[in-house]
Amino acid sequence: MLQTLILAAEEHGAEDPPNPILPVDNEIFWGVVTFAVLYILFWKVLLPPVVRVMDERENRLRTDRRAVDEAQEQMGSVRDEYDAALADARAEANALHDAARAEADAYRAEKIEAANAEIAQLRAEATTEIEAAKAEALRQLQDDVVDLAVGAASSVMQKDLDRAAQLQVIEDYVNRSSSTSTD
Repeated sequence: MLQTLILAAEEHGAEDPPNPILPVDNEIFWGVVTFAVLYILFWKVLLPPVVRVMDERENRLRTDRRAVDEAQEQMGSVRDEYDAALADARAEANALHDAARAEADAYRAEKIEAANAEIAQLRAEATTEIEAAKAEALRQLQDDVVDLAVGAASSVMQKDLDRAAQLQVIEDYVNRSSSTSTD
């Protein structure tokens, strides 16, 4: 088959082969006509829907941007209202806390005062009881001392002494001793 091609090429060898890069005259005409038809088709039929879709998209983006800006403004005003309400709530909580603390301090002071009063009363009662017990112990001691002294004096003198008469002498002596020791 290669031989057939070579023979056919030798027969046509007298003609110059056509240049594959340069178009033929009728190809230029049909290329211009096709280009014009495609240009008109794109310009009148295909381009308007694309432009319309792009315009709709741009309008939708503008609308969405406006909505976002409005939402941000509303969010800012809502945030300001929230912050104000939060500040009011904190102030109210602080006021309630301070009031509760003052009430607790007053209650504690009242209870401490009542406890101190009760302690003072108990101390006074205890002091009274101690003084009474002391007086009773001193009287008992005086009675025992009188009995002991009268008994000792009776043994020394070898006669019975009158307890009532000797009681007065011992009491005078004890009173003089206690008055000189306290001065």
